[in-house]
Amino acid sequence: MKHWKIVIIILAVFLMLLAVFSEVAFAENPNLSILVERGFANNPLIRAAHEKVVFAEAELREANADMGPKVGAAAGGIVGGDDFSMQLPVAGSGNAVIPVGFRNTYITAVGFLQTIYSGGSLCSIKQGKTLALDAARAEETRVRQSVANSVQVTYYNRKRAEEKEIVAEEAVSLAKDHLLKAEALFRSGVVARGDVLRSRVAVAQSKLDLIRAQNAAESSLTVLERAVGTVVYPEDLTCNIGDNCRQSPDITEISVDEMVQNAYAGRQEIKMYSLLSRQAEKLAKAAAGQLLPQIMAGGAYFNADDSFLPRGDDNWKVGIVAYWTLFDSGKAKSKTEQSKAKARELLDRLDDMKNIIRTEVTQAGLNLRSAQRRLNVTEHQVAVSEEDYRITKQRYQEHVGTNLDLLDARLALTDSRREFVDALYDIEIAKANLIYAIGSE
Repeated sequence: MKHWKIVIIILAVFLMLLAVFSEVAFAENPNLSILVERGFANNPLIRAAHEKVVFAEAELREANADMGPKVGAAAGGIVGGDDFSMQLPVAGSGNAVIPVGFRNTYITAVGFLQTIYSGGSLCSIKQGKTLALDAARAEETRVRQSVANSVQVTYYNRKRAEEKEIVAEEAVSLAKDHLLKAEALFRSGVVARGDVLRSRVAVAQSKLDLIRAQNAAESSLTVLERAVGTVVYPEDLTCNIGDNCRQSPDITEISVDEMVQNAYAGRQEIKMYSLLSRQAEKLAKAAAGQLLPQIMAGGAYFNADDSFLPRGDDNWKVGIVAYWTLFDSGKAKSKTEQSKAKARELLDRLDDMKNIIRTEVTQAGLNLRSAQRRLNVTEHQVAVSEEDYRITKQRYQEHVGTNLDLLDARLALTDSRREFVDALYDIEIAKANLIYAIGSE
């Protein structure tokens, strides 16, 4: 009975530790999340994409306005010489003078114009503008995803550069430490002067590598700031991948076919091409509708008199006008063919985009799998290189190993550490690229 209690306690502790480990391992990187939000707020590409949405919204309002009534007011005047008049014989009254106009005539009026039937062209244009607005919003969403991916990738490249700079600093420290030992052994007459010279060359080479690493770190910061759209401060870069501060979820258990299907459903380009193709079809209908009868109704309420503010009798007129373009030299037909060809082109591009998406998702998945395999190999390689360097260093100090062996072991250790850093950050970049290829938020 006591044994069962011990087993239960051990299992409970194990499950608690597993829960804590899982929470740490999959914790989001708060700094990266903040940088992505700053990218949304400051990146000019997002502002440009939003302006396209604003433009599309204005075009839709214009299409709605074309279907509504137009109301206007007018005022005018005609200034002339003498009053117009006619003399008409009136029985029993001699000659009578009857005025038929004024020297100065002023008119005020209000009126309206409403399209009653346009052959379906106005409705088709409105529907096309609605589809264009949806396409602009889809493009804006994809641009946001692109900015988020760019910020994540450049952030991880910046952290990679920082880690490699640390590796280069460690390499300089190891080279200097070995130089001091080689000089001491040379002064003791144990080793030749060549060991000291080779050690000095190794120190100089490691310093050059450090300068390159520092330059790469500065350059990566500039690229990150461009992606974010503003200045990035040191406190924004405090989380290292080695601290289990990961941003992207683990999606390696999903099959490639599932990811491709998710990409077909989630990629905004698929939605955009479909919407724009439908818009082109609507524009084709609108162009064809121009050859059908067009009917409009209008009316006016007006007043005319010889004073600046007319005081005569009010009057009104209402009418309906219909016209039918019987021949336009093929203009409407050409516009219809253009729009239909555009619709077919966009459908072909949609098919090509599906092939591109499948390639992108597959390649991103392969890159992630490769990076994960490399991490396992490089992690073991670092451990082996550290042990090899320790043994080779001890052999050199005991005068049973050569200086060249130690230099080679130090170089192998530095290279394995660099490879480990590359694999570590390549995993996170591959995850970010895979999520971007699928089209997830």
